[in-house]
Amino acid sequence: MKKIVLFLSVFLTSLIALGQQITGTVRDKNGKQLAGVTLRNTSTSNSTQTDDQGNFKISGKSGDVLETSFIGYERARQPIPATGKMTFTLVETLSILDEAVVIGYQSTSRKKATAAISSISGKDLENLPAASFDMLLQGRLAGVNVQNFSGAPGASPTLAVRGTSAVSLNYSNDDYYNVISNPLYVIDGVPQPTEQFVGPNTGTGTNYLAGLNPNDIESVDVLRDASAAAIYGSRAANGVIMITTKKGRNGDPRFMLTGYGGLTQRPELREVTLGRTEREQKMRILKNQLSSNDFRNLPFMLTDSLNPAFNGNTDWQDLFYQKGKIKSADLSVSGGSAISSYRFSGNYYDEAGIIKATGFKRYTGRLNLSSKAINERLTINPIVAYSYNKRARGSGSDVSPIALSAGSMPSSLFNLSDAKKAYLLGTYDSSLDNNESSNLNTNLNLIFNIAPGLTFTSQSAYIKDMANRAYNRPSALMSGAGNYSSAYSYENSQVRISNFLTYVKQFGKHSLNVLLGQEAEKNRMQNVSAWGSQGVSDQIQVVTGFLQNNIGANSDLQKWSQLSYLGRFSYDFDSKYLFSGAVRADGSSRFGENNKWGYFPSASVGWILTEEDFLKNNPALTLLKIRGSYGLTGSLPSSNYLQYNLYNVNNGGYQGNSGATSYNGQVAITPNFRNGVAQKNLSWERNRQWNLGVDMELYKGRFTAMVDVFNKENYDGLFDVMLPVTSGYDYAKTNSVGIRNSGVDIQLSADVLPRSSALTWRSNLNISYVKNRIMNLPNGGRDMVMDGDRFDKSHILSVGSPINAFYLYKTLGVFSTLDDIPVNPYTGERYRNSNGTFNPGDFYFEDVDGDYFVDVFNSGINPDKRAIGDPNFKWTGGWNNVFNYKDFSLTLFFTYGFGRDVLNLFESDQFNNSTSGDAVSNFTYYSIRDLDKLNIWRQPGDKAEYAKYDIGTYRYYYTSAQTFFLENGSYMRFKNLIFSYNLPERISKKWSISKVRFFGIVDNVARWQKSKKLPDAEAVNPYGEYNGGGYPIPRKYTLGFELTF
Repeated sequence: MKKIVLFLSVFLTSLIALGQQITGTVRDKNGKQLAGVTLRNTSTSNSTQTDDQGNFKISGKSGDVLETSFIGYERARQPIPATGKMTFTLVETLSILDEAVVIGYQSTSRKKATAAISSISGKDLENLPAASFDMLLQGRLAGVNVQNFSGAPGASPTLAVRGTSAVSLNYSNDDYYNVISNPLYVIDGVPQPTEQFVGPNTGTGTNYLAGLNPNDIESVDVLRDASAAAIYGSRAANGVIMITTKKGRNGDPRFMLTGYGGLTQRPELREVTLGRTEREQKMRILKNQLSSNDFRNLPFMLTDSLNPAFNGNTDWQDLFYQKGKIKSADLSVSGGSAISSYRFSGNYYDEAGIIKATGFKRYTGRLNLSSKAINERLTINPIVAYSYNKRARGSGSDVSPIALSAGSMPSSLFNLSDAKKAYLLGTYDSSLDNNESSNLNTNLNLIFNIAPGLTFTSQSAYIKDMANRAYNRPSALMSGAGNYSSAYSYENSQVRISNFLTYVKQFGKHSLNVLLGQEAEKNRMQNVSAWGSQGVSDQIQVVTGFLQNNIGANSDLQKWSQLSYLGRFSYDFDSKYLFSGAVRADGSSRFGENNKWGYFPSASVGWILTEEDFLKNNPALTLLKIRGSYGLTGSLPSSNYLQYNLYNVNNGGYQGNSGATSYNGQVAITPNFRNGVAQKNLSWERNRQWNLGVDMELYKGRFTAMVDVFNKENYDGLFDVMLPVTSGYDYAKTNSVGIRNSGVDIQLSADVLPRSSALTWRSNLNISYVKNRIMNLPNGGRDMVMDGDRFDKSHILSVGSPINAFYLYKTLGVFSTLDDIPVNPYTGERYRNSNGTFNPGDFYFEDVDGDYFVDVFNSGINPDKRAIGDPNFKWTGGWNNVFNYKDFSLTLFFTYGFGRDVLNLFESDQFNNSTSGDAVSNFTYYSIRDLDKLNIWRQPGDKAEYAKYDIGTYRYYYTSAQTFFLENGSYMRFKNLIFSYNLPERISKKWSISKVRFFGIVDNVARWQKSKKLPDAEAVNPYGEYNGGGYPIPRKYTLGFELTF
């Protein structure tokens, strides 16, 4: 019997040791319980988090080792005692050593990362007043250039990682996204459809990322170099932005309620002359320019000053602006146990724009679940997220949101009664532009621990996007030609399945991490659009109500798919010598059978010098690591059917009847002669990049520095090349462009004051420098003038110059007298132009080729133009300062951009009043600047800055394609001022509330810039052009609260 009892005791003890329930508490050095600390059993890979009281439960056995992980605190490791009761005391630190970073399919510590990665916590983005989180990244991450060109609610900013490589010959104000190289966005491990990131005038024009609630974000990691991004292969050429959302954690239900509201304020309006001053200045100019007969026939608006209809004093700009309002409410609940957790959140965001009839609303819901099964070997993580956005766009364009743009504002002399103003605005407000979009994002992640260190992960994701736009312009805004209506519907779906094995093993001083995986995805996109014109009534706002002959429609259905295989191998020896290699193979349906697959390898190494004996345990130098990487990434073409000959259906046009849709009663099917030639040999666009970096930390994180030098070369870039006439086609895509972006990324941080001080000051500065150059072009590298929407073409693609460099005449000044005009010594003729000879008061253009002739009507390669000026920023970054004193906090955040040129088209157009052929009328009926404040040439002998204000036929000398209108686009913006107060816990707990926080934010506090002529040096398009018609960036004032209970 004793033997049986002894046997049972040993057996039961063994069972307990195999599956013991371990409990414990985690505190800081002051005894305060820490919530949200992650604890991992290093023997089984099981993990859990502490609850709001700092308590935890986890399975394990005596002798297993538990390891803690919590941002801001040093890691701690303890073996499980026989009692199963544990207590951890964590030491606070701001060291970057243990900071976790996401590197694609896995995460690693910042200390052992060999790639260039920029990171930001979601806490830094919470409650900032912006429609989408990507706008909030501006200035916060090294190597990431975000420019909010438009202040329109729901508009997309431009975002580039380490420069851009997008090249196109065609551009216009309404389609400038040809110049943007969007990165790949990955949300909770799921790559988002790149087709959703389109220009502001495509479809609803709503930013795809506006559907993601910034308060749901746990962290953002940007993979800047190829060693980190190559694991994503053909979509990673422009960098990868990894977004991790918040998850539930162990403990009782935890509610968080956040809300804020406020006002948005327009910036100062452009200066215009009003009333009598405008009339006097215009009459003075016209008297000097016109003959006596023409002067007597001036419009009555100028000559009849006593007429009540023409003695107004109206600044028309102000009519279209309003005080905007902004409000947001956010509720989340999270909790869980040792084997399951949950987090649900809902958000409502509403922003009324500063321009009437513009605004944005967002409704979001997100559910993140996690549970463990099969003895905690299987982890099940389902995620469901849904968002619905509604956007009002004014006149329908982020580029020109007002029906009357700044460049065409009427003269202030028009004297409108309040009733007439109400009619004008009522007509404008009656424009319908409803833009609705929704997104469903589902994700099921299964993780199975096959054996110690060996894990199988399977992820299935389904994404569906839908968008609808209903648009109507009343007859009054269509020049009385009847109203116009259109309807647009879009739907895109993606199914993705990923499976991969991970093996992690540490033996002695060796540490090994291997990942092997496979992915497959399938996409489907379709859209339908219809439009009707010359409507008989403004009340008819649907296309079906228009006459059949005035209706048009089209539709599109496309499908594409991709299959991928990937692998990564990471190894380190003694935690000081690091190596990582990765490779990915992508097979895409977008390419022909000859180049179906693309291969993207990468490798990186690192050396942690502070683990060497000669630097180890150095009290000052906590970390010194050098690293290097090299790798290849790629890009997919935007077209899905390049390998096939394309045809047009219902297009049988011929000379004399170009709109015919049939021939002899049959549906017409004709070859797509524009770009429909099959291209089976088109290859992948590739990007090779090397990176050298240094990470340094002093005094356990009090001072840190991360410096990266990089060179990124895009080669075999896709480009549309014109084909010979004999081919029968207009153009075809070729692998013929090469772009280089090289530079340096710098991240600096410091606790400026001693950590023992009651007042703390944390300062973070990031600096990015990028030099952009074109390395290769088709047709032997010949220069190509870009086709824009203006006659005086002002951009060029040229080897050795930056992308979209300005192509301008160099303005040497203004001819003061006739003697200042050069004379050709061989012919005796004065310096000439296409419209005759130069005269006093004309701009002096440099004669580059020395023939004493400037062909101002040559819109192609012009011998007197040069590639001058760069529309791309060279320096970008931000500076963040956080001050804390007891329960008070103050944040001052600045962004900047230096080294960019801007072409001021607006100023050119103000002086060039003859584009419509009736210069006198244009000059009379539109608003003007205060000409008395400008140094304009008026008579011989004047040493003027501006050429004479000539009112005649087309006047070449005020062409925008000259350096006179080239501005310094550098600026620095005081972006955010945030003041917050945390109510002491002894007070909040009386109300059963664990945390109460109040905050106030001023967004867009102030701006400093070099240019005196640009209203806002940031609010220009990516081509570096300011046309006067954009949406101003407003100032926002918000007050809010945060409750946790």
